[in-house]
Amino acid sequence: MRKKLLTVFSFLLIGAISVWAQFGPMPQPEPTDGMKDAYKDYFMIGVAVNQRNISDPAQIAVVKREFNSITAENDMKPQPTEPEYGVFNWENADKIYQFAKDNGIKMRGHTLMWHSQIGRWMYQDEKGNLVSKEKLFENMEHHIKAICERYPDVYAWDVVNEAVQDSPVWPGQSPMRQSPMFQIAGEEFLVKAFEYAAKYAPNALLFYNDYNDAEPEKSQRIYELVKRLKEAGARVDGIGMQAHYNVYSPSAENIDAAITKYESIVDHIHITELDIRINEDMGGGLRFRQGNANVSSWEQTLQQDQYENLFKVLRKHASGTGAGKVDLVNFWNVSDADSWLGTNNYPLLFDANLKPKRAYTAVKKFNPALDNAEIKEDFVPSSKNQPGQQYPMVNSQGYARFRVEAPKATSVIVSLGLGGQGGTVLHKDADGFWTGTTAGPMDEGFHYYHLTIDGGVVNDPGTNNYYGSTRWESGIEIPAHDQAFYAERNIPHGNVEQVLFWSESTSQLRRAFVYTPPTYDASKKTKYPVLYLQHGWGENEYAWSNQGHANLIMDNMIADGLIEPFIVVMTYGMTNEGFRPGQMPRPAAPAKAEGAEKAEGTPAPAPRRPAGNPLASMMNNGFETVLVDELIPYIDSHYRTKADKAHRAMAGLSMGGMETHTITLNRPEVFGYYGLLSGGVYTPEELKDIKDVKGIFLGCGSKESPDQINKSAAALKAAGYNAKGYVSEGTAHEFLTWRRCLYEMAPMLFK
Repeated sequence: MRKKLLTVFSFLLIGAISVWAQFGPMPQPEPTDGMKDAYKDYFMIGVAVNQRNISDPAQIAVVKREFNSITAENDMKPQPTEPEYGVFNWENADKIYQFAKDNGIKMRGHTLMWHSQIGRWMYQDEKGNLVSKEKLFENMEHHIKAICERYPDVYAWDVVNEAVQDSPVWPGQSPMRQSPMFQIAGEEFLVKAFEYAAKYAPNALLFYNDYNDAEPEKSQRIYELVKRLKEAGARVDGIGMQAHYNVYSPSAENIDAAITKYESIVDHIHITELDIRINEDMGGGLRFRQGNANVSSWEQTLQQDQYENLFKVLRKHASGTGAGKVDLVNFWNVSDADSWLGTNNYPLLFDANLKPKRAYTAVKKFNPALDNAEIKEDFVPSSKNQPGQQYPMVNSQGYARFRVEAPKATSVIVSLGLGGQGGTVLHKDADGFWTGTTAGPMDEGFHYYHLTIDGGVVNDPGTNNYYGSTRWESGIEIPAHDQAFYAERNIPHGNVEQVLFWSESTSQLRRAFVYTPPTYDASKKTKYPVLYLQHGWGENEYAWSNQGHANLIMDNMIADGLIEPFIVVMTYGMTNEGFRPGQMPRPAAPAKAEGAEKAEGTPAPAPRRPAGNPLASMMNNGFETVLVDELIPYIDSHYRTKADKAHRAMAGLSMGGMETHTITLNRPEVFGYYGLLSGGVYTPEELKDIKDVKGIFLGCGSKESPDQINKSAAALKAAGYNAKGYVSEGTAHEFLTWRRCLYEMAPMLFK
């Protein structure tokens, strides 16, 4: 039994990842190749390293796998290499340089001149006074000559770092940082720095490097500085954009505009110190270890979105494709454990345990086709919207667009997007509305979603609500090319009515919805077969007649002569009580002995957790008793049913399929037809007698486990069973799969 349950459970895991992901970030697979491989046709991928990064075997493995360029994070800066005039400390820089050579990784130099981490001897005399311009230039040349000649294989140098003033710069104020070097020599100190670098590192690319590089005002000041330097004769080959960003800013539009501006004046753009922190700080505005130790899922989504948008812009400007001048994207350390920002800021693509984040997978597994996709502007309101509501909208390609009014919010996320990776981040317009479009086309059919506004989960006020994921969710419908089979048509329609029945085993009133066909009231003598149709985990008895459109599917098939009428019963399968991802299942209460009586008002005995296989406990939620011993007798006594096995079927989607699998095997005398919709498979070995089963249906989406469905159906047929396997093309673990499954299954029932 354990092996059988494991087979079904593994099927559910494969199909339902997007549903389960909401309970916490799904572990990302361990990489077998690196970002350098994914971006080999675009630009180099680099990393800043320290001594720990090149001595710890685990970190070395990540560096060698992921990166083809390295930078010394601190060990080649002026102060660490020459703390006093003529007193050199090359040990740490030598180790990084040799590590790069030994491993065939290109070495980038950082930095020759900076107002910080530089010995005061560079610009002060023994009395603490600023030296003359001539002495400054002598000191600069002395240092630049020494380090450039020691490391001749460095392919690029940040020559001057952070010389431009931060915003705001008021009228009459200098656009330049008032560093000691600038006070001594003005912009000439930058010209001289590039002159000496060109002299002693003639084969290296020479960069001006700065932060807040995409802020419109500062990017203009950086552009104008480089323009002046070049006009003064300096060889400035490129601009280094540090890219110390946060999850809120800068916008992709501002990054794109800055790169476009810089490309007009230099031939090389390097992203030199990339990290994206989980707070509102950026560039030089730094609060170390700011934020919570545990980063929430919605914050991870914001970070992923910012990384994705950034890399989309960078691919647009990649030198490798000939589209632009971006040669390198360099991360500022390997993982959060060693980030200058602190672990809590969560800034890099590898966490403090060197595990890849969702953002890593999104950056690495990009879809090039979406980079230049043209989205058709033929959006119309979703059919699942509330009356009069324009948003959300869908277009003919399957994109979804959202618009939410939240003028004081700082973030709005729609839990709907590609690949189960967190959703679609909306962006604020000037009018206070947040808008956004999914990164790519969605699968056809129905999708649950909700909004996360500054960490709070709410529904989209534009849509109707649908019960899923153990709560009322918003819903959107992406029109399917074959949607006619569940369309609202001018034909006779059946009824869906609520019934309430008492459950002795659970000591409560329970609810079911019963579909009766259009002909049910025409004759009081005709009896009908019954299909007991179960929902999946997180849903309830509303699912099949609301988001599933089971009643419309039945009406249309009856009208088209594809099936003989039958009743469909939909009740809550207790799936949300018996199991929840991340929790142990709750077992059912012990069954009451035959003839035993319980005093009025006495609570049911407390359930005991059964020992043994937790997968078996998962199905021990009491639903079998409710369905077989309580609901079926109620239906047979209140409706005109053909109350025998040959005219009774059970089917379920996802975990409802798992329940179907368990109950039909446990109670073969009750049901003649079985259906598993993305809910696992049957094997000939577990079916007791071929005479017990009149028909078996197995189905799933093509993005789930189609091979398993086809193989299992073939094995059942070979063993003599009346079995059908069906794969819904282009769908995953979602309601269009199950609508199609019902449409394909219904004609084989009750033959």
